[in-house]
Amino acid sequence: MKYDKLFEPKIEELEFDPLNPRLPKKLQNKSDAEVIEWMLLDASILDLVASIGLSGFFPAEPLLVVENKKNGKYTVIEGNRRLASCKILNNPNLANVKQKTVQGILAESHKENIPLTVPAFLFSKREDILQYLGYRHVTGVKSWGSLPKAKYLHELLSLDNSNNTLINKCKQLAKKIGSRGDYVLRLLTSYELFLEFEKDKFYGIENLSEENIEFSNLVDSATRFSNISNFLNIDFNSEKPLENLNKEHFIELTKWLYERDEEGKSKVIENRNIKVLNSVIKNPIALAAFRKDTTINEAYLLTEGPDKIFEKSIENVIKNLNNAKDVTPNIKQQTKNMGLKNSETIKQILDELIKLIS
Repeated sequence: MKYDKLFEPKIEELEFDPLNPRLPKKLQNKSDAEVIEWMLLDASILDLVASIGLSGFFPAEPLLVVENKKNGKYTVIEGNRRLASCKILNNPNLANVKQKTVQGILAESHKENIPLTVPAFLFSKREDILQYLGYRHVTGVKSWGSLPKAKYLHELLSLDNSNNTLINKCKQLAKKIGSRGDYVLRLLTSYELFLEFEKDKFYGIENLSEENIEFSNLVDSATRFSNISNFLNIDFNSEKPLENLNKEHFIELTKWLYERDEEGKSKVIENRNIKVLNSVIKNPIALAAFRKDTTINEAYLLTEGPDKIFEKSIENVIKNLNNAKDVTPNIKQQTKNMGLKNSETIKQILDELIKLIS
C-alpha cells in the first residue's frame, strides 16, 4: 500500500467513515453518539473497548485514514470499531446505551492505556485503501457479512470508468480482492436487487430492514440457483442483468423468503430449503401448489414422478394418522368431534383410492 505518512492524530481529529459498508444508510453523516449507539447494540464492540482499556491501543494495527479537507478532520476508512472504542473510553457520555457496562469497563481500565492519540496511515485518496479492504474483509481473515461485501464491491464498481464489459469489470475486481469474477457478479446483482427491494419499502413486509435482513438468502436464491434466476428473468450475460427483471416474481420470492407467519417462520423456512425451492419453481404443478397453502416440503414432493408422489403421500398419511391416534386419549372432546367429522372425509377418499388401485 502506498501511503503518504504514518502519524498520530488526536482522537478528536478523527471521524467515522460515512460510507462504511457495515453501517446502515440511516447512519450516514450522523453524530458520533448515534453511530456509537448502533455499534454498541449491533456490532459488539464492548470486548474491544475493554481490551483497549486494559492493554492500550495495539500499535501494530494503525488506522487507515484520508483527510477531509472540508472540516480538517481525518476520515477513518479502516478501523471504525477501534475508533468507536477509543471515543467511548475518552468520552463515556457518547454511550447512550449499555451505560452500566461501559462504566464497569472504565472502572477496570488503566488510565495510562486510554489513548489520546492513535497511529494512522494517511492516504491521499479513499480509493487507495479500498483494494486492501477487499483482501481483509471480503476474502480475508476478518470477513464481513455478505451485505457489507456487496456494498463495498458496488462502491469499487462505481469507481471503474473503463469501457470494459460488466463481466470483465467483475473479473478485474475479483483479481483485486483475491476472489472469482462470477462471485463478484452475483454479489453485485444481488445488491442491485436489494436496492430495488429497499426502494419499494420491502414490499410492506413487517419488521424488515437493512439492519436485520438475511441478505445471504437473497444472494443464494436469486443468483446461485439457475431455476430461480430464470424465474426472475436475470441475465448474467447482459450489461444490465436486471434490465428485464420480472418484478411480480421478485415480489413473490421476497415474500417467500422474508414474510413471517405467527410462529415467526417464512414460507421457505430456512436457507437450506432454497435448493428445494429451486426444484419447486421449475415444476409448474409444484409451483402452483406452493403458491397456495402447500408447504415447501409438500410442494417438493410434487416435483417427482407419479409413482414417487404416490408412495410418499401414502407414507405421510400413515405417519400422520398414527400420530393422531397416539394423542387421541389426551385431547378435548371438541377436538374429538372435529376428528370424527374429518374421519368421514378420510374414509370417502380411502374408498375412492381403493377403487382406483384395485
